[in-house]
Amino acid sequence: MGLIHDNLLRLGVHGTRLLGRYFGEHLPLYYVCEYQKSGGTWLGQMIADALQIPFPQHPRLPVAHTAVIHNHWGYDPRLRRVFYLVRDGRDVLVSLWFHRMRELAVARERGERHSHAGVYERLFGAGFDAADARSHLARFLEHELRHPRGTRMSWGQHVEGWAFDRPHVVRLRYEDLLADTAGELARIIPLHSGRPLDAAQARATAEKFTFARQTGRKAGQEDRASFRRKGVAGDWVNHFSRETAERFEHHFGDTLRRLGYDAAPGWAGRLPV
Repeated sequence: MGLIHDNLLRLGVHGTRLLGRYFGEHLPLYYVCEYQKSGGTWLGQMIADALQIPFPQHPRLPVAHTAVIHNHWGYDPRLRRVFYLVRDGRDVLVSLWFHRMRELAVARERGERHSHAGVYERLFGAGFDAADARSHLARFLEHELRHPRGTRMSWGQHVEGWAFDRPHVVRLRYEDLLADTAGELARIIPLHSGRPLDAAQARATAEKFTFARQTGRKAGQEDRASFRRKGVAGDWVNHFSRETAERFEHHFGDTLRRLGYDAAPGWAGRLPV
């Protein structure tokens, strides 16, 4: 059953992408594209609610009707009505670490061995502390660069593909969406829908999908066993060592600055060892 389920999911994803390339404007389809762990599910839920259209998650068949499609695809110039959500890559790295560790924990609870358990043990040592991201993030970063999973490219490659001067792509930042959810929804949705979003509707949608409403926790109250771990921006400062920061700066510093994040040259060297 697992193999059948996975094959159906792949059919749904690839079929929907093909439909979008050639018929997306006729349906129409709206796309929420992101690098993984950037908040795309949250944004997709809100756009679908504001427009009152479906948000099919993990469809087993191609989506051939008006809907919001959430994905991690690389840039494709044939897609229209794209909302590209970008998040500070340092926070993405931290969220990705805890996401991967949650996958390991779930496998253990089921009595299964995760396919990457041995890889991580070789990287971080047998019996490594999954809660201690600070000690392992530098090696984790390099491993993800060499062997990307899910998106199949690095954060920087994905962002550079989508985020700068692309037609039919509306870019927004996760941090701005957190700071003024209703305002960002009211700004971006008309750019693709062609009609204004009423301020009251924007506020109602934003309130419906707050972190507290969806998790029962205040933003910042962490649950590492949850898909929605913490719901804040800037958590990377609690987990980055200077080594991790220097490696991140080497690979992605220019991209951080192009996106307007606070990463003035020398920022990595100011972190504690």
